[in-house]
Amino acid sequence: MSFVSPSFLIFLIVALLCFFIAPRKFRWGLLLLFSYVFYWFVGGLFALSAITFTILTVYASGLWAGKLREKKAKPALRRLPLALCLVANFGLLAFFKFSNIVLPSLGLLLIPGISFYTFQAAGYLIDIYTGKAKPERNILKTALFLSFFPQLVQGPISRNSDIASDLYAGHSWDWERARSGVQRIIWGYFMKLVIANYAAPIVNAVFSEYWEYGGAVIIFGVLAYCIQIYADFAGGINIALGIAKIVGVNPPENFRQPFFASSLPDFWRRWHITLGTWLRDYLFYPIILSKPMNKLGKFLRKTLGSKVGKLLPPCLATFCVYLVVGIWHDLSWNFVVFGLLNGIVISISLFAEPLMVKLRKKTGIDGSKPGFGRVFAALRTFAILGIFRYFARASSLGTALVMIRQTVRHPRIYELWNGVLLNLGLDYSGFFVLLFGVIVLLVRDFITERGKDCGTVLNESKPVLQFVILLIALASILFFGIYSGEAHSANFIYAGL
Repeated sequence: MSFVSPSFLIFLIVALLCFFIAPRKFRWGLLLLFSYVFYWFVGGLFALSAITFTILTVYASGLWAGKLREKKAKPALRRLPLALCLVANFGLLAFFKFSNIVLPSLGLLLIPGISFYTFQAAGYLIDIYTGKAKPERNILKTALFLSFFPQLVQGPISRNSDIASDLYAGHSWDWERARSGVQRIIWGYFMKLVIANYAAPIVNAVFSEYWEYGGAVIIFGVLAYCIQIYADFAGGINIALGIAKIVGVNPPENFRQPFFASSLPDFWRRWHITLGTWLRDYLFYPIILSKPMNKLGKFLRKTLGSKVGKLLPPCLATFCVYLVVGIWHDLSWNFVVFGLLNGIVISISLFAEPLMVKLRKKTGIDGSKPGFGRVFAALRTFAILGIFRYFARASSLGTALVMIRQTVRHPRIYELWNGVLLNLGLDYSGFFVLLFGVIVLLVRDFITERGKDCGTVLNESKPVLQFVILLIALASILFFGIYSGEAHSANFIYAGL
């Protein structure tokens, strides 16, 4: 049951009606019930068993860790429940993510969203271990935190402190909150159905038959993939955040105009923000602040000088983080390279920062200020990411390298206007719809980048204008996204991670 299926809309309406009709003290329990029903439709009883295992182990380990901390037990003993639970759940995650060949032969399916709720569970348990959070005594509330259906399948990854009070509050109906949530849901459907699904056939055609095309068409396919993955992932997140908003829950934002990033580190601060925050707090900082890294830093400063010795430990920790990012997507060489390339470029940028400061002063091109410099920095970052996307989308490392070689050696620019593009799964009307969607996306992100909330701007506009914009959005979703033969109803890309 995908967010874009008619059955989900029926499920959502029933769930919301039951939630707001029920007495306030029962509402959070209904959220848990409907979360389990939703996950049963999405992944079946096998998936329900897996998430129940996570809930039970995290709940028990959290109580155990909390008691050991209260008793001021020795550090080694306090780490025991944390270690056992993390090994069990990340072991389960690794098995289901990286056994793609074995599982189907056993009649088993991959578990939707397992990495999202596992990361969320791990963060909750680590916070208890470090004393940043107290263990939840009610197992059903722990279950709701980990299985809240809007964010269960593809995030965002929340902390218990972010959403717990709202999850269990049983908020009453609020028209303003509902309007804001519905607007967000509509925008999410627009991103998925009118942008991502129209970019999908182009991406599939280019990456599945790359040998048929020259470099120009391959670049066009990579560009379409950059658009597709953003609109697909952010579209699903917007639907999730909109649903959560209606019931009074406010998970953290997961995207912040990534196409306007001025550098690669800036991009990762804008893209999949909750995963980046998780990796920063629970992987990067523990590595960089560990005793072995501290000793290594002192040794490097003595042997290589203070400047190089100071930068190498953060670079090493950065490599570890982005290697995990690559493996998180898939345990294959192309994703390992994807992660390492990010680590390499970001590490180089740390060493090159003094040189870049001088260069910015001489040229006057400054990506941190509005104007040409800002546009140049955004385009440069997008180009670097485009190269990395070869590895993220290609079926293998060898395929990615062949596509890059094809791009460089045989550009065949004339294929952009000799009709080849019409062999990529869209006709003229389909390309027009995609272009229209991308322009709307960029305009909306530009307005947001300028510090204005699009929902607020819309709500403060004249009622006639609000009605026209809403009508255009709904008509686009219905006629271009649902009833059009051009639309390809692909599943959400990140839903299976």
